[in-house]
Amino acid sequence: VNADPENTDCLNNKGFICSQLWQIEASNIPCTDEKGRDFSGNYALTFDPSCRDDIASDLSDHCDDFLIKHEQLTTGRIALSTDLVWKDEICNPEIFVVQLEASMTFYDDNTFATPVEDSHLYQVGEDTIFVQVDTAFPSDTLSVFDTQLIQVYICTFDPLNAPEATSTGPIDQDAGNFGCFISDEAVRDVEYDEYFYHIYQANADDTSMPTVEEFDFKDSYTDYTIPDEDTNIVRFSFTVPDEVARDELFIMAEIEVT
Repeated sequence: VNADPENTDCLNNKGFICSQLWQIEASNIPCTDEKGRDFSGNYALTFDPSCRDDIASDLSDHCDDFLIKHEQLTTGRIALSTDLVWKDEICNPEIFVVQLEASMTFYDDNTFATPVEDSHLYQVGEDTIFVQVDTAFPSDTLSVFDTQLIQVYICTFDPLNAPEATSTGPIDQDAGNFGCFISDEAVRDVEYDEYFYHIYQANADDTSMPTVEEFDFKDSYTDYTIPDEDTNIVRFSFTVPDEVARDELFIMAEIEVT
């Protein structure tokens, strides 16, 4: 165990209790399905007693008087021994997996009241696509406390160069390699790069991403109101780019869920 605690301040706000963390350093200790990994044992934790400076003056005076009367406490470190039980029986850093669910719905106005039909066509360069994304954990698991839109892409294709069935671009969704988000050029279909439009990025200082093209982008943080209780919803809208020459495009939204 480290001689010094991980935190120099107290974790709690009680004037008479100070909680601190110590780190156990271990290496080359195998973890097996049969035995796991056992850190149980008798630990001696050392500390230097001192009075806190963020408490009321009367308590501070009482603490100072106590240390003066018990000088032996300040002449050397105090060591406390305790029996601790801690076993790692999982042997895997991935303790659990939760599959997040999300659905994207399209509207033709900023009321977000009635979804458009599947056959609805947007006029390029003129019409605005209104998008709502609903996120959720599977039932009987966890709740979504907040959602934040991180970035949005539009993906389409060269009007004269249709993607093949084996493409790793958006048309081949079963491959899980949507061209917009693939940074590895060895995997991504680079011939479609000029038809991927990055229209929103939450972190404007991130220079690792392509240049953002706005296309009159609006979002629920500055333009659309969402009820306070609907923390699992994000909304945004954009004008269909004139450059889109196909009648089908794909929208990719990256959302951070907490």
